[in-house]
Amino acid sequence: MASLPALMLVLCLLVSCSSKAGVENPKASCTEDLAGHRVGCLAGSLSDLQFDEYASNAEKMIFNTEPDLLAALDSRKVDFIVFDSIAVVGIDKSIHNIEISFSVPGIGGDIGTAFRKDDVALCRQYNDFLAQIKADGTYSAMLDRWFSDAVHTSEMPDIEQYTDGEVLKVGELLCLPFCFIKNGDWVGMEVEMMKRFAAYLHRPIEIKAFEFSSLMAALKTGVVDVWCSFITINEERSKEVLFSDPYFYCPVAVFRRGEDLQKESVPFFEKISDSFHNNLIVESRWKMLVDGIWETLVIALFSLLLGTVLGGCICALRRSKAKFLSGFAQVYVEILRGIPMLVFLMVMFYVVLAPTGMSGRWVAIISFAINFSAYTCEIFRTGIDAVDKGQKEAGLAMGFTPSKTFLFFIMPQAVRNILPVFKNEAVSLIKGTSIVGYVAIQDLTKMGDIIRSRTFDAFFPLIVISIIYFIIAWLFGKALDLLSKKLA
Repeated sequence: MASLPALMLVLCLLVSCSSKAGVENPKASCTEDLAGHRVGCLAGSLSDLQFDEYASNAEKMIFNTEPDLLAALDSRKVDFIVFDSIAVVGIDKSIHNIEISFSVPGIGGDIGTAFRKDDVALCRQYNDFLAQIKADGTYSAMLDRWFSDAVHTSEMPDIEQYTDGEVLKVGELLCLPFCFIKNGDWVGMEVEMMKRFAAYLHRPIEIKAFEFSSLMAALKTGVVDVWCSFITINEERSKEVLFSDPYFYCPVAVFRRGEDLQKESVPFFEKISDSFHNNLIVESRWKMLVDGIWETLVIALFSLLLGTVLGGCICALRRSKAKFLSGFAQVYVEILRGIPMLVFLMVMFYVVLAPTGMSGRWVAIISFAINFSAYTCEIFRTGIDAVDKGQKEAGLAMGFTPSKTFLFFIMPQAVRNILPVFKNEAVSLIKGTSIVGYVAIQDLTKMGDIIRSRTFDAFFPLIVISIIYFIIAWLFGKALDLLSKKLA
């Protein structure tokens, strides 16, 4: 069992490092050449929204992040990928050997920053700020700094930061060279712009990374004040948000695998060593995983404790002789077991608890605890019902009160029935916390995504994260097994 993580690492790296020689590498020089091919694009991007205009006869495949998009091209899940041509600036050519096939004519757009419809004053301030940095040469210096082959070594300039006042909450999408993390700090073209804007307003700033598809909800519900993630201005989006003046124009291009990708042959262990160094050692990225592990453990453990207590309370209601209380508990359980956890988490974060201003960590803890309680309620109820009714009768006959009979006779026996099933649900909860990145919580999975967005190595970070999750779940399961043996 202990050798499983090592086996996973070897098998996955064998797949990712295997040669693909002899596999056809299609070419295209115009939109007509895309017909019949699998074409990947980023969810919500211009290439996704206008796909039918340039590739109506192609098979569209949608991905949530650029590393996923590049991994699909590397593994030949798609024949071509379509995204903003400037995005290739940060791609490490030693990992992903891609080349441009052609620019898509007529597909491109102005890039702006989005605000809530009612936040006209903030948008006006941003436009004034934008005009100022364009006039004094600051904006040109930003372009030179971030849109070059040296983007990985570019350093953020010193920008005055304020600690007093209302926090400017900014929603970003992890994407080189606009927003990424280097040595534990947010850097990039749009990060610099937002930090300068916060200084212009004399306000502190808080940056949160979201999935692109979640940013609209985050802005409209007030989770963030500004949506700045290389967003293209179009008529449909303008109905929902207020756009600033454009600050960039980006064309869209079609990319393919480079020819020499098939000819490269890197020794297996050298590939592992390089991946380990690039993903974990450079810029001390392993520290990000440590922070992610801590966030995952905090959310999982507090959710388990709170969910267990709440599940016990719901179980008491479920077993109540009052029809109203037992009916309420039954409906509670059925509803929560029928809603996907990701959907429930996002509803809690963006709708139910959004007005409270509660941190994402506590929203996640409460959401997972509520969901977990629905399952623990049924586990407790089944475990208690499995205890022979004669035990209760014996306790009462000996003069114990009903509550003491339950505490000293029923519960100890029920716990032995409950623990094996409880362990499985608890392990599922730990693994289930991997979705909290959708609400901008930097847990273990999200930290892996941040590393992937920095290195564009889609395979190695996922493998490492899988192993870490396995170890956490295995250790927790062993701890519950020991507890179960002591109670036996």
